[in-house]
Amino acid sequence: MSYSPSGSTTAPNFNPLSLDLLSRNLREELDRRQKIPLDSVERFTGAGLYALYYKGDLPLYQKLKEADTPIYIGKAEAGNSSYGYPPDQSKPKLFDRIADHRASINQASNLDASHFDVRYLVLDDIWIVLGERALLRAHSPVLWNTLMTGFGANASGMDRKNGRSIWDSIHPGRARAKDSLCYRKHSRAELVEMISKGIEISLMPPGSSRSAALENLRNQPQKIIWSASRGDDKRTLVYRVDTFIEENEYFEVSVDATTWRHANEIEEASHGE
Repeated sequence: MSYSPSGSTTAPNFNPLSLDLLSRNLREELDRRQKIPLDSVERFTGAGLYALYYKGDLPLYQKLKEADTPIYIGKAEAGNSSYGYPPDQSKPKLFDRIADHRASINQASNLDASHFDVRYLVLDDIWIVLGERALLRAHSPVLWNTLMTGFGANASGMDRKNGRSIWDSIHPGRARAKDSLCYRKHSRAELVEMISKGIEISLMPPGSSRSAALENLRNQPQKIIWSASRGDDKRTLVYRVDTFIEENEYFEVSVDATTWRHANEIEEASHGE
């Protein structure tokens, strides 16, 4: 509220099309939608937004389950808008995306589609990105979107030299990660600790305290296990040998001793020059 020179006050104009209000409307509308068991979603047409909710028995996710907080938020757009054509709402873009996630979850050794519910909202493309941002901000950090990356990644983006994602480290079993080395930066135990802290942060009230806690978590030192080869030597560079071997044994990934070298070898070589 502002003051005029005469001392009277001027109330701010209400804008029914403000981004904040539109975002809130989209978020609240999705939250009002009925949850549907992920394993029983039937085919439908259109694009839009969706949110996955965990309802299984893994101890790691129990606080999310109790708080009814989404574990993943996503979107599927109808497309064609960049060419000036109206979006084609006759195709099952949103259903296909949800079905892809259902298949992905069913490949994990410790998950099943029956462990999840989904809410979805069919929308025109113009509202989809705005709605997704509103949902991600409201529930930040959304676990599988931000801290446990890799769930929604395309299979083509994963190979052995890049290592498995955080998601595939906690939920092994997907065919795309079968031959991938362990996660580069943390062991599974270290990841569980980080994820548990992230869940606690996501349940904090929105505001500066939650944002600061998330920033501190993201800035914690990483304990690098291995990195890609350097220079002409194509062997994987390993910093934590015992952890590297143990993690890959757990994932049943064969690691030939001739394919990696200890990082100390570089230091020793440089000292000898």
